[in-house]
Amino acid sequence: MSPQLLIAGHIVKDISADGWAAGGGALYAAAQASGLGLDTAVVTACERDIEPAGLVPGVQWHVRRLDEAIRFQNVYTDGARTQRVLSTAAPIRLQDVPTAWRQAPLMLLTPVFHDVDPSLPEALARPGTLLGLGAQGWLRRLDGERVLPGLIEPAPQWLHGDVVFLSEEDIVDGEAVEAWRARVPAVVLTRGRSGYTVWDRLGRHDIAPVPACEKDPTGAGDVFATAYLLRYSETHDVLESARFAAAAAAISIEGAGITAVAERAQVEARLSTTGVGC
Repeated sequence: MSPQLLIAGHIVKDISADGWAAGGGALYAAAQASGLGLDTAVVTACERDIEPAGLVPGVQWHVRRLDEAIRFQNVYTDGARTQRVLSTAAPIRLQDVPTAWRQAPLMLLTPVFHDVDPSLPEALARPGTLLGLGAQGWLRRLDGERVLPGLIEPAPQWLHGDVVFLSEEDIVDGEAVEAWRARVPAVVLTRGRSGYTVWDRLGRHDIAPVPACEKDPTGAGDVFATAYLLRYSETHDVLESARFAAAAAAISIEGAGITAVAERAQVEARLSTTGVGC
């Protein structure tokens, strides 16, 4: 059967002085989808000592096992991230996606470093599907091992879908993403502590962040994207969806890893509060 939500992207190893932890957009998106009660299927790749079903139970997993997958090293200083890529892996392609899953009404492609083939969005896009694109993994460039922000091209191969999600730290010029509105209905730029900007058919909307006591910002953009797609499928309201997603993202950064990802009742409760005490 077709799931409600299809996610595609690699599960990576985030390396630190304390060892490693599983990460990547697909993992955070799967955790948030599960918390929101979505019937979810994930196409991923990861190293053999990672068991996705143990990390996020209740999700359907289609896993390609790798001897060495994508590995990152992340260092945060005053909210800014310095990131290195220690290894890479082959991308997810259309043939990796089970046929039945290609009919999902919601889809989120969330590469971390060129691990989703740029032809996949066009292959999956169809009437009746709400297709979200996490742009960061297609934009990132390297200087040696260090990750650099990307440059905006007006018509990249992967730009086929309904909404594009990206962060200010992913690109050299955040305002330039408005150009993508010529090809997709909505573009969402996350700005960390400065909030969010959404461009849609009605123009530009700047949205304040939901207050949070930040501990670990990793994965917040993928949490935001997942929550946005769900709420937009329910309301078809860009601003309502962005506020709901902002609340989910705020909760997710208040703890470590996917353990902080919220259930729906928590997201709705955060929306009804006026602030958070740290």
